[in-house]
Amino acid sequence: MSKRVIYGFSLFFIAIVALVAGGLIWSLALGSACYIAGNEFITMTKAKGINPSPRIIRNMIIAFFVIATLPEIPGLNIAANFPLQHFPIVLTIGVCLSFFRLLLRQENPPATIADIATTILGFIYVGWMPSHLVLLRNLVPQGMTESVNPLQQPGLAYVWASLFIIWATDVFAYYCGKHFGKHLLYPQISPKKTVEGAIGGLLASVFWATIVVYCADHYFFTEHPFRNNLWQAPLMGLFVSIGAQLGDLCESLLKRDAGLKDSGNLIPGHGGMLDRGDGLIFGGAISYYWVCLVVLGIL
Repeated sequence: MSKRVIYGFSLFFIAIVALVAGGLIWSLALGSACYIAGNEFITMTKAKGINPSPRIIRNMIIAFFVIATLPEIPGLNIAANFPLQHFPIVLTIGVCLSFFRLLLRQENPPATIADIATTILGFIYVGWMPSHLVLLRNLVPQGMTESVNPLQQPGLAYVWASLFIIWATDVFAYYCGKHFGKHLLYPQISPKKTVEGAIGGLLASVFWATIVVYCADHYFFTEHPFRNNLWQAPLMGLFVSIGAQLGDLCESLLKRDAGLKDSGNLIPGHGGMLDRGDGLIFGGAISYYWVCLVVLGIL
């Protein structure tokens, strides 16, 4: 068995265990992955000759995940809506610190627009956006009993549906592109992606979103986390898949601009953490707001 397959299955197993466990374990696992991805982002910017503030990027990534996790810490009695109420404050502090820190950095020449911009982009892209997956895993609809059994927690159903959509997009986009691809999607950014692959990924995501949502409401979760509204499942699959594919292209854009093939070499045969999680960054955030706005109507 190749190293690529071994490391791929190992990463998959760790992710599933952390997802099922939820709570602090899920937050720590995802936060650690994003911290590593933040270091990869910093490396990419330096390869481009840009010098953001690594300390601000790393600390802000930690801050977003801490804020997202606080309601899950036993004994604190913090309301579930605390993260959404305080994310704007954290974001504002991060923007201010990015300007002030780089303004006062003792370097010659002084910091540039690109230094400041990439500092802010770094903690938004690798911190704020993926922290929505913590919010999604911890989401409990109003009127629904919060179960201590992780396999009956609605947040597990929401993240599981999101992951199936994103995985189906990746797998079927690759398969359809390899076997049927004739028209390049965006050759300037990603020379191997095809229109046929993108369409195959979209269709697969719509199919699997419908299957997963139906099974979640009718077989696996007694509280019906999707409220038996099967009509919204194909639309969720469509929008999340589009977000995941655009996220993949965005990360390819960053790597190409930096002159790098992979964001890192942490996972043999797979590249870096950003290479494996590029679809989750956008797809996870879209999933959270889709569930809140369309499925539950709570925002």
